[in-house]
Amino acid sequence: MPIPGVNTFARPLRRIDPEAADLDDLETVRDLVGDARVVALGEGAHNITEFYGLKDRLFRILVRELGFTGFVMESGFAEGLAVNEWIHGGAGQVEAVARDGITYRFGECEPMRRQLRWMRRWNSESPTKVNFYGMDLPGSSTSPGPAVRACLARMPRLPGDEELLRLSDLGGRTEAAVRYGAMPVADRARLLEGLRELGERALLFGDEVVRRCAASLHAFVEELDAPPAGPYPREAFMAETVSWILEREQRVVVSAHNAHVRRSPFLDRPTMGGLLAPSLGADLVVVGMTYGSGPEVRFTQRSPRPFDCDVSLGTRTLPSNCIESRLDRIGPPAAVVDLHRAPSELLDGVAGTLANGGLDPVEDFPAAYDALVHLRQVTRVPGAFERLRAEFEAAAGPDVKQSAQLEEPESP
Repeated sequence: MPIPGVNTFARPLRRIDPEAADLDDLETVRDLVGDARVVALGEGAHNITEFYGLKDRLFRILVRELGFTGFVMESGFAEGLAVNEWIHGGAGQVEAVARDGITYRFGECEPMRRQLRWMRRWNSESPTKVNFYGMDLPGSSTSPGPAVRACLARMPRLPGDEELLRLSDLGGRTEAAVRYGAMPVADRARLLEGLRELGERALLFGDEVVRRCAASLHAFVEELDAPPAGPYPREAFMAETVSWILEREQRVVVSAHNAHVRRSPFLDRPTMGGLLAPSLGADLVVVGMTYGSGPEVRFTQRSPRPFDCDVSLGTRTLPSNCIESRLDRIGPPAAVVDLHRAPSELLDGVAGTLANGGLDPVEDFPAAYDALVHLRQVTRVPGAFERLRAEFEAAAGPDVKQSAQLEEPESP
């Protein structure tokens, strides 16, 4: 059943193609953003083709029409330095730059490469430049190696640095978590002590990038033994990095999962968005992104081992208590919903938003998000599930690997 009065709180997005004309959606975007310095764009799932395209499109409009100059991503700060160098005309192929410079494997797809190519082209043609930033911990939050390398590349070498490089290079995301867990006690102690000493050296060094990389190492170490309450060190580091970027950029887009950008706590822990909100006030606009129909990845933990999960791909179904079930009734294939204007009927009985096959609780939607962009139908980035499953299988025991080889993933 359609929701009455939709036109008072929701607008259609006419295009999600980044190449479409700005004027098609300019008024909607302008009204959504206002004078905010930070537009935080969430997503209810990673590796969704249409979310990549829509974020690219919104960023292009904000750059061309509203003077935004920074794109900040849920990706390693240290790794992102090379991406920014490339969009300013640096050497290399976009495939390698995106693969190595964007963590969590978010750069291993054509939609992300397309956005980077556009940013490079814009910088070659426009007097006003745009910049790319990662805001996250190094090595997909499991390996300190990239931040160690970034620090030492900008600092005079000291005895012991080569051993630190060796110890900190733990490999890819799941490989690094497993290797750290199996590391001999003496090696682990040397690694952690080396990271702390490097951080202390960096604080005395005059390079602000080195200091930020060192801060990522400090947060990395804290995240290994996170406190039982308060913000996770990763969330705090991302918020601090956005604040650091705002000392260099006037207006930026921040791209991350819905659970990071929301203002309200997630599972009783402050989020990046919540940590930024007090200082930014009206300069922060938070937009979650949701979808109704499409693929859904689910994770089932098999053992306490890091990343020892069964990863399955199914087709999303909408329980009645999720916001997606209500937004699907709005009508347009893509719509922007102003939650501050939405009637109580839209949110009555809604307990949260979907993520990873479950429900992320949201007690007060207008407190968490200013708006939601809802897409009725989405598709998964080609090959993303296969890469994800292979990555998690690398962290599994031999029995699990053998059984996984006999299964074919469902492909909705």
